[in-house]
Amino acid sequence: MKTTVISSEIQQLETYSKQGDSYTDNNGRYGWRNPIRTDTGSLLTGLVISTAPKHILEIGTGHGLSTLYLASGLEVPYAATIDSIEFDPGVAASTQARMNDCKAPVTVHTGDALDVIAQLEGYFDLVFLDAQKNMYLSHLLALMARNLIGAGTVILADNVVDRQVECQSFLDWFVDEGINHEIIPTECGLLVARL
Repeated sequence: MKTTVISSEIQQLETYSKQGDSYTDNNGRYGWRNPIRTDTGSLLTGLVISTAPKHILEIGTGHGLSTLYLASGLEVPYAATIDSIEFDPGVAASTQARMNDCKAPVTVHTGDALDVIAQLEGYFDLVFLDAQKNMYLSHLLALMARNLIGAGTVILADNVVDRQVECQSFLDWFVDEGINHEIIPTECGLLVARL
């Protein structure tokens, strides 16, 4: 159920350039941060509504547009939580402040996703992958190795069509493991699966 504050913040974030921005950290690591496309947001909300997860993990927070779309599918008052991982400390702090202002049940963790995954606790019913595309499979396997996800967890992954080359090992894994999945033909391609 989308609150007025979340709806207003989504409208504001939707005005950000969809071309995104690049960044390089102090170690020379290069990345690209761009918001989800408009056609993906309502799908994220709908998938949260239809699956009613209690604990969501998002890898790749950015400025929080997708985070707010995920949050807008949760029942209010909130009985569910979202953990989100953002590599850039400045962006993570700004986005956490935005989530606090919206009173969204979100905790933004700062750091490399694999390092943060090693520290997470609990069990996630739904995972949304939208960080480095060539790391999707590594992130998924790390979550499985720590028993943070398992049978029944819903997996969503953005950019599996427009960045297919980078996502190929991840996509192949679903085929090789015989896991039923679908790629929704959004502008960037959204994988939906249940482990």
